[in-house]
Amino acid sequence: MKFKIFFITLLVTAVFVSCEEEVYFSFEHEPRLCLNCILNPDSTVITASLSLSKKMDTINEIKTINDVEIILYEEGNLFGRFTNTGDGKYELNKVPVVGKTYRIIVESEEYGKVSATTIVPNKPEITWSKDTVGYDKYNLLRYNLNVQIHDKQGKDYYWLYSTGIVNGVKGGGGGGVVLNAPFADTFNRRYETEEKYGFMHYYQIRLSDEGYDGQVLDFIIPDLVPTNQYRAKHILNASEHYDKYIKTSILYRLNEEADLPFSEPVQIYSNIENGFGIFGACAISTIVL
Repeated sequence: MKFKIFFITLLVTAVFVSCEEEVYFSFEHEPRLCLNCILNPDSTVITASLSLSKKMDTINEIKTINDVEIILYEEGNLFGRFTNTGDGKYELNKVPVVGKTYRIIVESEEYGKVSATTIVPNKPEITWSKDTVGYDKYNLLRYNLNVQIHDKQGKDYYWLYSTGIVNGVKGGGGGGVVLNAPFADTFNRRYETEEKYGFMHYYQIRLSDEGYDGQVLDFIIPDLVPTNQYRAKHILNASEHYDKYIKTSILYRLNEEADLPFSEPVQIYSNIENGFGIFGACAISTIVL
């Protein structure tokens, strides 16, 4: 399909004559498989979704793929074959093992073969406690949440996020989180003068063990208020590829919300060979507030 991009106006200095030329570019899009699958050792069912990529300018619905074979290997040995449950969703009733390497392969006669590899990370070892700090303007008790991540040797990619129940609906991962720690990534930090430290991290906080490998990552989540509905903080340890996917996904969302005319485009990370999407792994520790 061709798009009219812009008019090039040439200013001829001597005679001040303007010339206009219409410039066209042709962008051909070849649909490719888009695979998404995240392994979690706490889950008894592995889920995967499969669809076709589409051009950015199209508004048609995403086409799901339901007639292919998805195979998972553990350390080079057959681990299982996924069962299609409809609408591009596939399931495998198996539990992945921490520390093991997995490879997923999708075979399609029409769209070819896609594959990816990941390693299941360790579950974060954490300790925590609460310290009462006073009352807020609504006379609600406030407290600080003290958290320690006991990091193990080797590279880890931690993410801190929240979930809760609002009006009977459970959700999370959005909003902002206040945290002041030297190992907190600042890529999604924004200045907020009304916040305790003058800034906020949006959606999630990435905690890197770079420079802290094998040590205790000790930090405080300040000024929490108890609620009679479910609320929780989660520490997620992501595989290397999943870590990049989360980070670029947040950058993409922030870029979309900023609506700045000169913002740089963000490419969401993918580790799918010959396709798009993400095959990664994570392990999660939860603090119920």
